[in-house]
Amino acid sequence: MKKAEIRTLVDHFDHVRAQNTYEWAKDIRVTGGDPGHIEMTFTTDIRRHANLRGDLHGAVCAGFSDSVMGTACFTLGKSVVTLELKGNFMKAVKPGSVLRGVGRVEHNGKRTMVTTGRIYDEVGDLVYMASGTFYVIDTYELPELPWRL
Repeated sequence: MKKAEIRTLVDHFDHVRAQNTYEWAKDIRVTGGDPGHIEMTFTTDIRRHANLRGDLHGAVCAGFSDSVMGTACFTLGKSVVTLELKGNFMKAVKPGSVLRGVGRVEHNGKRTMVTTGRIYDEVGDLVYMASGTFYVIDTYELPELPWRL
């Protein structure tokens, strides 16, 4: 996304996510958000994200939820690192599908933040549910943009 196309905070966070050097981060898009809340999609790949049984590898949901929850912290102007991540798998997913992740800050502390992340499949079924604790390492200045137009 070119800087000229950044008109909202959702655009800004989508642009920031695109800067991530983690290989599969290029498959993530920010689709919505508000302070303490973010929504993203992740397009999985059948060649890169499958386990030996042909299902989506569990690490994909764990990593995606970590990104969703960490970005939810950034929406409150805080730069964070993950202290703890735990999750539950609800149902198998086939690679090649598009996942929707929803992250929410449940506790916005000065030093730590507690979050929840939910990952849904293409039909809207919950496939993974996570919680995370993040350590605040710095503040993050949000640009003066609206969340949506």
